[in-house]
Amino acid sequence: MKKVLRVVISTNRVNYLARTFEACKKIDFSGLDVHHLLIDDFPKGRNDELFKSFILLNGFDEVILNEKNLGVTKQWEKIFELAKDYDYVFMHEDDVLVQQPFKLEHLVLLLERDKTLSQVQLKRNNWYRHETKEIAKESTDWLFGDFRYERCQKYFWGLMSIWPTWITKEPITETSGYLLSEDVIAWYLKTHHSLHSALLKTADGGIMVEHIGEVTKGIRLEKGGTGYKEGYHDILDTEIERSSRTNIAIEKPKEGML
Repeated sequence: MKKVLRVVISTNRVNYLARTFEACKKIDFSGLDVHHLLIDDFPKGRNDELFKSFILLNGFDEVILNEKNLGVTKQWEKIFELAKDYDYVFMHEDDVLVQQPFKLEHLVLLLERDKTLSQVQLKRNNWYRHETKEIAKESTDWLFGDFRYERCQKYFWGLMSIWPTWITKEPITETSGYLLSEDVIAWYLKTHHSLHSALLKTADGGIMVEHIGEVTKGIRLEKGGTGYKEGYHDILDTEIERSSRTNIAIEKPKEGML
């Protein structure tokens, strides 16, 4: 049985966590040996005892409470350190809602079958202001059972994704000269292994997850704090419609697929 480290990266936003945990009930973890870990990176105003109890009551095995706000890079470094005893990492943020039920073991199967992939990221709603393209079926989509996916080499996403732990043993920082981040990891895997991320969509080309909450960059910013921009760090995503479906063989994009 494959060993999976599930890591939730949190910033002490219990209201978002509660919604995220509820939506994660749509994930079927059966068939895998999963260790559920949450790392919280925002101690300001956090009641450690109550917060930890809340997490454990939601089925987690372990909670790490950072004593100060370390930022995204340190979270990547911690995950890389902890993941070495596992086969896969399934990571996600504290403000992402699963819209389409799925079996996590099927995503492992996709990684094992499509050797061009470094990770499977669940396709989200348009989130940033520059993202205006409609999310839909594409003629270049690959088919996998009742799902379809795009291939991308731009980022190594942490929103909600699963990836093999051999990546943690690669000399990414030493080779690139940069600290770990989504774009640095993606650059390394593209340059040295020619690998892609799969952006998994529903059979109808819809989103798999909905990103909620505020736009954040690295370290969580509070209203009125240094670097906080009104109208940028406080924007919430708009409701969008999505379609669904659920099941498995990879099929190349071809004429008439749509």
